[in-house]
Amino acid sequence: MSEQEKMNLDANAEEVKTPAAKEPKPAKAKKDKPAKDKKPGIGKRLGRFFRELKAELKKVSWLSRAETIKKTGIVLACVIVVGIIVWIFDGIASALIDALLSLFGK
Repeated sequence: MSEQEKMNLDANAEEVKTPAAKEPKPAKAKKDKPAKDKKPGIGKRLGRFFRELKAELKKVSWLSRAETIKKTGIVLACVIVVGIIVWIFDGIASALIDALLSLFGK
């Protein structure tokens, strides 16, 4: 590469590095602050809460009785299986600790 080409590349690189002139940002319009609204009373807020609660509960997809009984059975079976596993490991750990304590003279 000749010296002239190198100088052209360096000049182009400098042009890329120099930031373009930034445009000034337009001034932000100030918003008028509205008068502070009073909160509705506790009765109105509770009434609105229960109305919205009722509307949301209507959107829920409820299970049938058979599906509920089936899923409850699955949960109970899983709880029993996990309980048995924990009981077995607890017995093993207890026997191991008792063996170690008797081994070291306590």
